[in-house]
Amino acid sequence: MANRESLAKILLTEADASLQSVLEVVHLEDGQVLFNRDDPGDAFYIIDSGQIRIFTFDEAGEELTLNTLKAGETLGELALVDGQPRSASASAIGPAVLRRLRREDFLEMVHNSPALSQAVFRLLSQRARHMTEYIERLGHWARLVAAGQYTQAMANIENVESSDRALVAVADAVKQMVRAVKEREEKLRKEVAQLRIEIDEERRKLRVAEIVDTDYFQDLTKRVRNLRSQSEE
Repeated sequence: MANRESLAKILLTEADASLQSVLEVVHLEDGQVLFNRDDPGDAFYIIDSGQIRIFTFDEAGEELTLNTLKAGETLGELALVDGQPRSASASAIGPAVLRRLRREDFLEMVHNSPALSQAVFRLLSQRARHMTEYIERLGHWARLVAAGQYTQAMANIENVESSDRALVAVADAVKQMVRAVKEREEKLRKEVAQLRIEIDEERRKLRVAEIVDTDYFQDLTKRVRNLRSQSEE
């Protein structure tokens, strides 16, 4: 995301010796968690090397990757600006090195730097636009799935631009959901078809039993037996 990179660039350009002294270096090993969802938003990070995966969990406890950030990009600024807990978790993909800026230092620099303030504003505005686009796309995909148009839904999801890593991550999660829904529907359809066969068979047996139990059928059977006995004599 270009604005993430520009935010990091402006921050480092604006940083003086005093600020450089409060930038803490953070080393992460592969898979190590940087922060978890609902943790306090107390720091902002710049990725120097490696990659950071942003993820969360759905209601079923399944892990969902929301984005993958690379060197030169930033994370954690949203929680710093709105003062709310982390909205997602973050962990390293392979070894990673970051620089951490505490909330109070970050907000002070934003207050004193017009360029940095504009970069933060652009980043948050872009996030708002992306969120609107995500909701529109998810709504469209949900309508296609609800209508049973799985092929069209998958084709629409496949058309997501690969440059938007966050949207690609969301699309991958939706594709898994569509496949699961389609598989369950196909399984249910087969079970219903088998149930219909069993019901039809039970109905046939019941009708046969109803016919066999009638006085007319019993009398007819008796006559047939008598005729056979006479013919054998």
